[in-house]
Amino acid sequence: MVTSWARIWPASQTLASRPCQLSATGTKSSTLVTRPTAWDRRRMTLYSRHQLVVLLILLCAAGLGLVIGHWRRAHPDAVERLEQFDRTPPPAGSLAPPSSSPGPPQPGRPRTASRPTQPPLRAARIDLNRADVAGLTRLPGIGRALARRIVQAREADGPFTAVDDLRRVGGVSRRTIEGLRQLVIVTR
Repeated sequence: MVTSWARIWPASQTLASRPCQLSATGTKSSTLVTRPTAWDRRRMTLYSRHQLVVLLILLCAAGLGLVIGHWRRAHPDAVERLEQFDRTPPPAGSLAPPSSSPGPPQPGRPRTASRPTQPPLRAARIDLNRADVAGLTRLPGIGRALARRIVQAREADGPFTAVDDLRRVGGVSRRTIEGLRQLVIVTR
C-alpha cells in the first residue's frame, strides 16, 4: 500500500503549530515527525560489502608483508638458521617418499647437483683455531650465530686442542661434531 505524504503530513499544519504533548510517563515529547529523504531510503557508501572485504584482505596481506620484512631485518641470525634448515635435505629415515628417478625439477626449488659423499680434500679443511666467522659459516650446520660462539669460546678459553673440544661451545651437538670431523682440522 502506497501512502501519500500529504495525508500523513497535511500542508496546513506547520511545525510551529504542533504543540508538545505529555507522554504516558509524564515527560514532554515532541510530535515532530520528519519525512524520510533520499539519504534515508538508500545506503550511501562508496564500496559494496564484497569490495570492502577484498580491500580488507589486501590491506592485511600488505601489513603482514611489512611486519615479516621488518622481522627479517631485525633478526638476521634467526632468518639464516631458518633458511639453512629449509635448504637441508630430509634425513634418510624420514617419511618422505624416495624419488627413484630425478625427473623434472619441482617448482619453487632449483635443481642442484648431487653432493659428493666424500669429504673435501685435506687442503680444503678449515682450521678451527685460525678460521674467522665467515670461514666457519661455510661449514654445513654452522650458521653465523654458532660461528660467533665458536670464535668467542676460542678467544675466551684458548685454542682448541681437538675437534671434540667443540663440546664446550653451546649449541654444538655430538651429531654436528661428527659431521664436522672430516671437514676441520686443529693446529696448535
